[in-house]
Amino acid sequence: MQESLRTQMILRKFLEVSIFLSFLLLPFTLAGHNVFYTLAVVAGMMGGIWWSQKNWLLREPLVWALGFLFLLVCVGSFYSLSTWDAALGENFNKYLKLFLGIIFIAALKNEVLRKRAFLAFYAGMVFLLACTYLNIWIDLPWSLTKNRGWGVDHTVFGNYITQNIMMSFFVLQNFFLFAKFKPFPWKWLFALLAVLAVVSILYLSNGRTGYLVLFAGTFAYLIFALPKRLVGLGILGVIIVCSIAFATSPRVQERYERAHNETVLLFEQYGRGELPTFTSIGARWYMWIKSLELVQERPWTGWGLGSHGIKWCEKAPEPDWCGVGDTTPHNQFIFFAVELGILGVLGFLFLLGALIWGGWHGGMYRPLMMGFIAIFIGDSLVNASLWNAREYNFFIIMMCLLYSMTRAQAEGNMTDVRGS
Repeated sequence: MQESLRTQMILRKFLEVSIFLSFLLLPFTLAGHNVFYTLAVVAGMMGGIWWSQKNWLLREPLVWALGFLFLLVCVGSFYSLSTWDAALGENFNKYLKLFLGIIFIAALKNEVLRKRAFLAFYAGMVFLLACTYLNIWIDLPWSLTKNRGWGVDHTVFGNYITQNIMMSFFVLQNFFLFAKFKPFPWKWLFALLAVLAVVSILYLSNGRTGYLVLFAGTFAYLIFALPKRLVGLGILGVIIVCSIAFATSPRVQERYERAHNETVLLFEQYGRGELPTFTSIGARWYMWIKSLELVQERPWTGWGLGSHGIKWCEKAPEPDWCGVGDTTPHNQFIFFAVELGILGVLGFLFLLGALIWGGWHGGMYRPLMMGFIAIFIGDSLVNASLWNAREYNFFIIMMCLLYSMTRAQAEGNMTDVRGS
């Protein structure tokens, strides 16, 4: 009996350490994050964390949403046009992390672990932000880009889309910590880091997705954080900052102008019945239009998990077009609709609804959760947020953490990230 209890304690401690490291490492090493994510899941299952929390878990909407969406994934596997060695197996393994997130939710009922996981990700982002600025003057050996100077892309790890998604949430973390910490030296530090993070997105990156999710996340955060009488002023402030950024950032202007021109060109060519010229934004529009045709052909069940690429290349057999869309349509809503049908979209909406419900009842965590949801939805409109590697890892572990925080706050059994 004592040996069994000792084993359980070891597994619980190993679980906590693995979750901490998975949050810490995600901003700068996907491989390291995956190792400790896997170890956390194994320790959680062996230690029975999910079973010990089963009564609580079964009352939580997010747990049901994750389980329902994964059930649809399993069902969609049976009528897939793909094979396990191809897109079927790849997509299944990615969406499996949705279900495994339930173990994270169970483990994060521990208040100390929630606090440590939150600050671990924050620390990882501080390192990423520091590397971004050092990259202006130094060719860092581990940096993806080697572009010295101001106003050029300084993506350090992964790609600029995922770096900016996480950096946008880091901005919200600093807003939250600024509001919660009373000493002015800390407030000045959080304000400075928020400004540096915003500047890195707007002036040191190529990412239009970053501009979108930064605006969406900040907008949502301020709506729920500010007193009603100040919400209008806060929104005006966001608009003014965005206007200044547009006026002073040649990179933002260039990316906007290119997006506008590519959109106009795409619809002109599509309207004339021509094969569109391959461009970044044009490709997204074309993938959305043609993928929606696939949805119309089989709206209720979809074509099966992993089938999007097969059907897409039938719609767009030209090598360039087939190659760009043979994995995802760069929109998570449409992706689920193509592969899992209307039920897949409803399952995704159920997931978002559970997060919104948790955030609405989350007390002081409401602005942070709502800002995160805005980032999640914004990215889901232009990317496969639950399929692209760094993105789905970020969104899954962060939704589990924030939901656990909001539920604990609603149940009145925690203080805040500073501890008691």
